[in-house]
Amino acid sequence: MKKILQSMLCLLLVINSYGQDISLRWAEKIKTKGQVSILGGKNGQFYTTHTNNNDELVGRIYDETMNFTNEKIINFNLDKKSYTYDGAYFIKNKIFHFIKEVKRKEDKTFLYVATSNNKLETDKAIKVIDEAHDDDKARKFGSVNISPDSTKVVVYHEKVSRKKEPNIISYKVYNSEFDKVLNEGAKSLPIKAKNFSTENIDVDNFGNVYVLAKISKEGSEKEKGLSNYYYKMIVFAIDNSVKQFDFDYKDNNISYIDLIPGKNNTFFCTGFLTNLKGGKKKLISDEMFFASFDCNSLTLSESKMLKVPGLYPDEIKKAEDYIPYRIKEIFEKKDGGYSIVSEQYKYISVTMTGTNGTTSTRDYYYYCDIVCVQTNKSVDVQSVTRIPKYQLNASNPSIIATIKDDVTYIVYEDLTKNAEAENDKKTKRSTKTMFSSNSKNSLYLLTIQPDGQMKKDIVYDYKDSKIQPYILGSLVAHEGLILLNANDQLGILEIK
Repeated sequence: MKKILQSMLCLLLVINSYGQDISLRWAEKIKTKGQVSILGGKNGQFYTTHTNNNDELVGRIYDETMNFTNEKIINFNLDKKSYTYDGAYFIKNKIFHFIKEVKRKEDKTFLYVATSNNKLETDKAIKVIDEAHDDDKARKFGSVNISPDSTKVVVYHEKVSRKKEPNIISYKVYNSEFDKVLNEGAKSLPIKAKNFSTENIDVDNFGNVYVLAKISKEGSEKEKGLSNYYYKMIVFAIDNSVKQFDFDYKDNNISYIDLIPGKNNTFFCTGFLTNLKGGKKKLISDEMFFASFDCNSLTLSESKMLKVPGLYPDEIKKAEDYIPYRIKEIFEKKDGGYSIVSEQYKYISVTMTGTNGTTSTRDYYYYCDIVCVQTNKSVDVQSVTRIPKYQLNASNPSIIATIKDDVTYIVYEDLTKNAEAENDKKTKRSTKTMFSSNSKNSLYLLTIQPDGQMKKDIVYDYKDSKIQPYILGSLVAHEGLILLNANDQLGILEIK
């Protein structure tokens, strides 16, 4: 019966999605104590890890039709009581496991890497790839990032310095086998301000390290017509040079900024702006900046300013209408243009004090409207497609997107009753409350053509199948193929 249901769902999508052949297949359920982690894969083999009922780490392999082919318990040559497992990445054709161990007698914390091959055979030898002394007061110890082509891996932490002294970024860039250090340093951040935060650290295909920091302006740095903060990108190059690039736009705040990898050794330095003037409308981020960074020459192009119409309802009435957008994906099309997928996102933490002096904190996560912006190769806006969505602290928030033959596909969960909703007034709110039920939801697929035309299809209703994919734990394996994580089950959504 289950196979018949899946075939019917597949046929329904073929009819409703511009004739595109789309299939969804699920693997068998996994007996797990926690959530399954999707590591990725290649050549028709996909890898996951999970913890079994005996608290053992188990690796699994599936083929391209979601048939389970092999599993093994993964052991490390360490005392289980002394380490914490920080997860794994599939890099090239191996799995790399990251493990932290605190050695109290040495006042040090170590980051190890262990290796499993494509048959889940784990090397007993582990390597130390980073360490920090307790006196360093290290932030983000054990942080790892991988280059776009998966040939370089940066591990890093930030040493907190004394007052009036800059913090130090300690980093090492390894090759994909972790047997060679290509770029390393413990370098002072060139930031004089007291108040700043390191947003993220990336590495490119050459081994150059990128630090993006948000900096609050102080005293004489504050100027009329400029924001009270700005962003700085610092490049610690593989040739030991250091380059700095500031992002600060007149009459605007930066509501969101990110470095997003593109093709041909490029990073896109892009984000959204909010106007410093204009009353309530200053909260609306409907202007985007877009700059290209050449990783070969370490040069940054001038920012192009894009006015993006249609990001917000015509009538701004509620607080959630003001939520800024974050760019999730930038897909490069065959004609040199771009399909830019964004989603409204905001995190708010509210602390309340009771009459007896006790305090309580509530966190709110908003994942709202989806927007897909189509541009030409000169990054001129050609079309803007907005899909109303409202998710407040939803149990399964956000989106995952891919592209195939210049058509953009976006997968997300929403209330089934929103299938026919075409505007803000008709879209019902999806929130997690004591009265909410997953059976009221469905898995959706948006199909957006290069000219901005859009169709919204229900992949399946959760009343028909209880399998609920966890969107934030899912993964795009490659263009047109999404691995869906349903906590104790793996699925594959393929666009052919």
